[in-house]
Amino acid sequence: MSQIAPLVEDIAPADFEAELRGRADVVVLDTRDRASYAAWRVGGARHLRNTPEEELGTDADVLLAGLPAHARVRVICHAGIGSRRVAAALMDRFAEVLSVSGGMIGWSRVLQASDVPVAAPFDVVQFRREARGCLSYLVVSGGEALVVDPAPGVAPYLEEAEARGARITRVFDTHVHADHLSGARALASAAGAALHLSRAALRRGLRYGDAIAPVADGDRLPLGDASVRVVALPGHTSDMTGLALGEAALIGGDCLFTDSVARPDLEAGDAGADEAARQLFATLGERVAPMPDATLLLPCHYAGGRLPGPLTATLGEIRGRVPELVLEREAFVERVLSQLPPTPANHLRIIAVNLGEEMPADDAARLEVGVNSCAARRDWVG
Repeated sequence: MSQIAPLVEDIAPADFEAELRGRADVVVLDTRDRASYAAWRVGGARHLRNTPEEELGTDADVLLAGLPAHARVRVICHAGIGSRRVAAALMDRFAEVLSVSGGMIGWSRVLQASDVPVAAPFDVVQFRREARGCLSYLVVSGGEALVVDPAPGVAPYLEEAEARGARITRVFDTHVHADHLSGARALASAAGAALHLSRAALRRGLRYGDAIAPVADGDRLPLGDASVRVVALPGHTSDMTGLALGEAALIGGDCLFTDSVARPDLEAGDAGADEAARQLFATLGERVAPMPDATLLLPCHYAGGRLPGPLTATLGEIRGRVPELVLEREAFVERVLSQLPPTPANHLRIIAVNLGEEMPADDAARLEVGVNSCAARRDWVG
């Protein structure tokens, strides 16, 4: 913790998350408006209250009723600004009041890292943005490392690679993301690594295309003592691309998840969703279905929430639990389109930023709101 304003101290997002994971006896006061709180809020807090800042001035006694003077209070807002004002106003009311630095934005960017059991010559680390359900990967072989779908904030990847005696030589975005900001360009620059997207992504109008080392289906990317194979997996988007680690694992991007298939409308829109769903059906049937049951799927999203370890499943397990995978084409398309949740908040602006549109970093960070909804399942919406 550090002094950030007179009488007000903050708590780093990672330390706040550690308290939540440890079930610490703290009270979390969320000062955002009630609609924002209803749509997305901190999970797993023992004591959580929505106390909108604009209401505290007139209804503080009502909103804070029942909280003892000895309470340890954590105040959170969207970006960590309003929470400081509220924390300052409450300093004399409670024993300890800390403002969560960076607010919901900062908390949502906390990463949890877990080793994934994959056969040699690969070491794989899964990074989970549990607040938003985003997954990214560090793949290490022979002293070189590849990072797939990095989140904003590159330090954890650099630190993990260094701890494993590896240098990040490649950064790979599976597609142009619609639900979260990509950290790929920043990480490639910081590591001096090659930056990869598919040639199909270039056709979507990347403004930084000259910085890309484009890849195509079937390409092999050398990595230390081994190589990984590029696998085109269109359907979720036209540029959706995965990486096969031999037959041991498939980093499948947003093509297939451990409990669902992808939604097909985030690039195509309502008018193109039917055709994209047909493309997804072909991808799953022609490209994923031939892979062995024992192949481990490493998805790039899940529904969010704290996990004790890495989220993985074999393709055999997924084939037994995802009903869409046994449907004929027309039934598949009908089912997928009938289950589409609302589009992610700000998704068109997020796509624009990930294509290279210039925007101040603070403004861009505010676009990430709520749990991702990249699957064809309504219950994925946080």
